[in-house]
Amino acid sequence: MRIYGWRLQQAGYLEQAVEIFERVLTQRKDEPQSYRDLALALSERWERSGHPADVIRAMELLYAVILKEWDRFPEIEIIALMELNRLILLAKTHAISIPEAIDKRLQRHLDLDVRISLSWDADLTDVDLHVFEPSGEHAYYGHKQTEMGGLVSRDFTQGYGPEEYVIKRAMPGKYIIK
Repeated sequence: MRIYGWRLQQAGYLEQAVEIFERVLTQRKDEPQSYRDLALALSERWERSGHPADVIRAMELLYAVILKEWDRFPEIEIIALMELNRLILLAKTHAISIPEAIDKRLQRHLDLDVRISLSWDADLTDVDLHVFEPSGEHAYYGHKQTEMGGLVSRDFTQGYGPEEYVIKRAMPGKYIIK
C-alpha cells in the first residue's frame, strides 16, 4: 500500500501531477526531487494505465538520480535505487524491457516486508520520520537500527527528504508512523 501527501488516487489529479512535475523538472534539474517526483507520478500512472512508456521513463529518471552526486542531498541515490529496483521488478513481471543504460550490477530485487518513505515539499525544512514498531521500539534519526531489523535512512535536515524506514522481515502487529 502506498500513501501519498497529494491525492493522486482521485481522477484527474494524476495527469495534473505529471504535467506539473514535468514543468518543475525543466526548471529545477539541479534537485534530485524534481526527477524523483516525476518518476513516482509516472510510475503511478503506468500502474493505472499500463502504458510502458511511463514506467520506462520513470526508471530512466530514477537512474539519473542514482548517477549524479547531489551536494545538498547526500544518500538520495540509495532511496532512488530502492524505488528503481521496485519498478524493475514490476516491469519485468509485465514483460517490459529494462532500459539498457541501467547498469545490471545495480539491478537487484530488494525483498522487504515494510518500506515507509516520507517526503515533503518545502526546501530548507527538517521533517522527521518516526516509526513505533509492534515491540514498542522507536525508530528515528537518533535510533536508526532496531533490534528486529528496522532501519531508518539518513536524517535530511536541509531539503525535501525523503526519509525512509525499511525492514526485511516485519513482526506482525501495529506500526505507528509519526
